[in-house]
Amino acid sequence: MVGRDTLHANRKGGSMPRFLVIHHAPGVSQEDFQRNIPEVLRGKHATFVQTYVNLAHGTIVNIYDAESAAAVERELERVGFPFDEIQEVQFGASAEELRKMTSG
Repeated sequence: MVGRDTLHANRKGGSMPRFLVIHHAPGVSQEDFQRNIPEVLRGKHATFVQTYVNLAHGTIVNIYDAESAAAVERELERVGFPFDEIQEVQFGASAEELRKMTSG
């Protein structure tokens, strides 16, 4: 069993918590997505980190750093971008880090 200490803890060195935001936005176009980019990058309540997008299925997963899930929610409301879920990341690991965990 993998313990929390084995993987990168989300708050390494006192860094800000990280959150996954899941959006189901059927029908969103590339133009719709691009139109929001300047406001997303401006970040007033939360800091945008990364996005993963499948426009064909209308699925968008964003990663934000923020003090709390409520701060992420305020940021998404400010931008005017609806969301389905906000989840705090408990840990993260790269493929290489996972390989090292299984090799010994």
